[in-house]
Amino acid sequence: MNVLVTVRLVPDLVEPLVVTPQEDNLDWEETSLVLNESDDHALEEALLLKEKHRARIMVTAFDFGEIDQVLYMAAAKGVDRIIKISWPHREPPNSLEIVETLARLVPALGIDLVLMGCQSPTEFLGMAAPQLAATLGWSYVGVVRGVEGSGRSEAWRAFKEYPGAILAEMEVRLPAVVGILTASQPPRYVPVSRIRAAAQQVQFETIEGPDELKEPPAAIRRVYLTPVTAHATMLRGSEEEVARQLVELLLEKGILK
Repeated sequence: MNVLVTVRLVPDLVEPLVVTPQEDNLDWEETSLVLNESDDHALEEALLLKEKHRARIMVTAFDFGEIDQVLYMAAAKGVDRIIKISWPHREPPNSLEIVETLARLVPALGIDLVLMGCQSPTEFLGMAAPQLAATLGWSYVGVVRGVEGSGRSEAWRAFKEYPGAILAEMEVRLPAVVGILTASQPPRYVPVSRIRAAAQQVQFETIEGPDELKEPPAAIRRVYLTPVTAHATMLRGSEEEVARQLVELLLEKGILK
């Protein structure tokens, strides 16, 4: 069975976001990027399928940001083939551009199962995975927490999560696209030494990206940071001074009378 995983870089929400002076988008050259969390889980689930069912794992990614480090990490974890999609633009591809490219690539690679992260900070309602399934005419199930064999080659079991932590076991007929929320186990750690070794040994295949840019389904009118409307006041001094300031503050606010 051939399994394809797509990985994406997204803004690191732990770090400060940088907005362009025109407030029309993020400044992608200054914003810190990290591997999309659910894509990392999709990769882990694919590796588990390789270990349990001898699946052949292929990873694709658009050549945006420091994606090479992510691909070296994937190689160090044991993927079989890595394909990098050329992308010479300053902004990352939107879901339509991702779907168009994958819809062209998947049949050519003889893929049986596509695993994609079911959500992303840069994606509206996790559209990419179901859009790809619809374009290919394949089965789709999303918000999945694990995939395993059912004993029949044409059907696999997917464990879908519903609100309230309810887990449903579903049968998915291949070929299929599955939107992964979390893998069956946490993504594995790979030592830096193995990533460095992979960087010296692995060669990526490169293909052309979309012929033309696609207009996103929703136009961005303005991007801006949430304005600061309040701040904390630090009370300084000795214990007695801090206690006095605190009492004065409570009296001022009408909490103490």
